Amino acid sequence: MTNNINDSSFISRDYLNVNVGKRVRMECELNNSIINGNRKGLWLRLEDAEVYFYSRIRINSDERFHIEEGKIFHMINNTSSYYIITYSLIIDDVQLSDSGTYSCQQDNNIIKLFILNIVERPYFITHEYSTILRTQVGKNISIICEAQGKPKPYINWIKKMNENKQKMMINCSITSNICQLNLVNVNRYHNGIYECVATNILGTIGRFYEINVKFPPNVSILREKSSYLIGDTLLLECFIDTNPESDIQWLHRYTQDINKDIDLSRLFYKEYFDHNHYKIDNDIWYIKQEQLNATRWKTTLFIK
Repeated sequence: MTNNINDSSFISRDYLNVNVGKRVRMECELNNSIINGNRKGLWLRLEDAEVYFYSRIRINSDERFHIEEGKIFHMINNTSSYYIITYSLIIDDVQLSDSGTYSCQQDNNIIKLFILNIVERPYFITHEYSTILRTQVGKNISIICEAQGKPKPYINWIKKMNENKQKMMINCSITSNICQLNLVNVNRYHNGIYECVATNILGTIGRFYEINVKFPPNVSILREKSSYLIGDTLLLECFIDTNPESDIQWLHRYTQDINKDIDLSRLFYKEYFDHNHYKIDNDIWYIKQEQLNATRWKTTLFIK
């Protein structure tokens, strides 16, 4: 009886998943008469009828493909034994194009099928990209992230809120290799770190972008007016949102003439504690300034 692809009940099959770049071995067992007799071993791929080897003769010119023959000794009892001939197709440095159904045959008789599926970790298609994107309030900004892999990766955009929190921005369809982040009419709250993430069953990769939105200073205070008695300690504080960093001042206006404002911040010695804190201190005034994040500052004025 001759086996063909439709006689599924008679054909042994192996399913192989192999990473790109690896080596795969497909081992087939033949009897000795096939190798040395009139019938010949044959390796081919069914999808395109590409023949790789006929017996020991190379048909395909791709040097990554080669065959190995060997013998497996089997002992039946103390007086009887036999050999099984192995006729193996080996592919080095497998590529996505190597996927397919490989048939080990004796002439036209299919002995075993190997369904080879080549898989690949996600990878980004573009290697050069800008990690920092600078823009201004009111502008539009778009970032394209393109990744491939097999199986095709899921691609999404997330925004890093802080070390422990992130926000999903967009989850793109698996039918496309491109995921585009579009920010329309950007404002200062769009500042931050964004990550494009591509995931399939083999792993996850990420690419980070920093969006830097320039905007003018905005000052906010907790209390506009307060009542104090003589001798009380006065504490005033405000928050400044600005990008780039601004020159922050405390002004003392003792008349209605704005030209006679006194800049308290420049009257006294500045003592820096670290990269984002400093204070100004004397017997009357005490000014403290603290950077809360990349674009927000807090400043406090104490009147003793």
